Amino acid sequence: STIKWPSSSSSSSFPLHALPFDELIQSAPSTTFLLAIVSATDVTTTTASASGAAQSNEASFILVGALKQLLHNPTLWSVLAMTSIVALLVAWEESIEKLRHNTPKPIMPVIDSLLAEVAGLGFIGLFLSTIVTGGPLGSVVGSLSEEFLGDEELLIETFEFLHTFFFQVGILFFVIAGVVVGAVLQEVQKLSEISALALDGNGDGEVTLDELADALKVQSMIVDMDGDGVITEEEMVEALRMATPQNVNVLQHIYNEYTMSDTERAGEQLVVRERMMEQMNLPQTFAIEDYFAQIFGRNLKEVVELSPVTWLPLIPLIAIDNSVDLARDVVSASSSNAFDSCGYFFATPWVLYSASFIQLSSLVWAVFNFWKVSSVKKMLLPTLVKENTDSEAILLPPRYKDEYLLDRFDSSPSIFGWGEQFFT
Repeated sequence: STIKWPSSSSSSSFPLHALPFDELIQSAPSTTFLLAIVSATDVTTTTASASGAAQSNEASFILVGALKQLLHNPTLWSVLAMTSIVALLVAWEESIEKLRHNTPKPIMPVIDSLLAEVAGLGFIGLFLSTIVTGGPLGSVVGSLSEEFLGDEELLIETFEFLHTFFFQVGILFFVIAGVVVGAVLQEVQKLSEISALALDGNGDGEVTLDELADALKVQSMIVDMDGDGVITEEEMVEALRMATPQNVNVLQHIYNEYTMSDTERAGEQLVVRERMMEQMNLPQTFAIEDYFAQIFGRNLKEVVELSPVTWLPLIPLIAIDNSVDLARDVVSASSSNAFDSCGYFFATPWVLYSASFIQLSSLVWAVFNFWKVSSVKKMLLPTLVKENTDSEAILLPPRYKDEYLLDRFDSSPSIFGWGEQFFT
């Protein structure tokens, strides 16, 4: 492992791996060196291999150096940034095109409304960047900020922060609306499949009232009171009153509605279909799921619009949050002195309690609206029962058709009932 050769002053030892092979050959006497290692043929082969490895390493070092020099070139990163932006635009256009292609026609107004709202948020950002923060109003905003807040850049940076915050809230709103649209469309499609498969008892492709009554296990009762074989309108109204449950527990009603199976919801869908076909003389090919999709698309178009009224509840909350930061010269969480505002909301009881109250109120409001809608739906749905005498399924009219049941209808608890009665 060690090569030694004589020297004029003293004898030196070199490990075999201490110097490159070509340097060893140059620094050692050729005869002594060759006799110390191997034969001349082996040395020739080894020398050629070592020379090739050295050239390969030198080429690798040159390539790495060129790559490092390229990565430190500002032009490269500018081109990559522009390319990524263009790629995002192309991906956005392709996504919108695919979304339009796969969206049913009744839901297209909802998609158009969402895109219009996104364009509105983009216009706000463009206006602030070209007119307020970096335009002719920038000096005015800077002067106001310096005069009343003590820092020329504080108010301008606040505009930028609030715009970014509004944009993030808007995008989150659109994402949630998109998820809701997709979920409802999937639910409608699933209900149509269930109504065709799970409720069709004899497999003839058509769900009759008898099959529907058997699948839903509806209530059996006497509808033909006088037994003459003819069911009059008065007898149907009396049967409807008997079939209407009395003193339904609110929590139980919410639980039953929330845990309703897909088969039961499909049954409700077909009950509505039978009523519409009976009252409007619609053909047997009438698809109730398409009708629901049209109604849903028309109503949701108004829901997904971010009107100024939608932002009103957020204005006082955002103003309070931002005022705490402005009082401490903090623009955003990325500010160097952002820790000055940390802990304020938890250390201030009225802020913490009000925020908790708002969250709890939102949950109560959601449950209340769920109850209201489900109660109204019960009044609008026809009632399906089975006649005790011949086990024939009979479709009774909706409950709101009876003046007695309509007068007794109250979908609000006592704490909200007086308010609704006052306004309605």
